[in-house]
Amino acid sequence: MKLLTVLAAGAVLALSAAAPVRADPEFGSQASADDAAPHHAAFLESLRAAGITYSSPSQAIDAARTVCGLVDRGETGLEVISDLKANNPGFTTDGAAQFAAIAANTYCPHQLTKK
Repeated sequence: MKLLTVLAAGAVLALSAAAPVRADPEFGSQASADDAAPHHAAFLESLRAAGITYSSPSQAIDAARTVCGLVDRGETGLEVISDLKANNPGFTTDGAAQFAAIAANTYCPHQLTKK
């Protein structure tokens, strides 16, 4: 659990330090659905590997896209995590941070590096 806390803290810091980037909050808005499919599969597999469960794959993917949109609009990592927890009462802070990190890594990795 300590490792998870460290990873979650790193995710919060990475999302917090990322400069807001102007981009389409909708992943793949210029790509076909076929182009997005590998990203969706990788995202869902990463959630499974992390032990994060969900009731609907499409809702999990929508939530991941929302993470990127929130960061695009200038929310800090802590605000994103708070939003995830508010909308998903089953999430712990560590779980929400891990979800946010996986979402950002899959759908908006440019937000994980400081510009």
